[in-house]
Amino acid sequence: MADDHEQEEFFHIRKMVLELDRLVKNGDIHSLKNPVAQPDYWRKRIKVLLATPAISASIARRAAALLAQLDRIADALKKSR
Repeated sequence: MADDHEQEEFFHIRKMVLELDRLVKNGDIHSLKNPVAQPDYWRKRIKVLLATPAISASIARRAAALLAQLDRIADALKKSR
């Protein structure tokens, strides 16, 4: 089972990906100039989380779903530029 740090990290990443998705859906791409607001930044953080040896299967599945969501966000950003 994932320890508290891994769970906290997952929920932080999830919150930020949801916020990124909201910004993109609202067309607020000017807010996305910061490197932390880029899908690649969060993709890297998720990959580090997934590399944790004791990560739970549940968090691993949910993290994989966030990676798919980041792919959709990145596609939407490319289309909006």
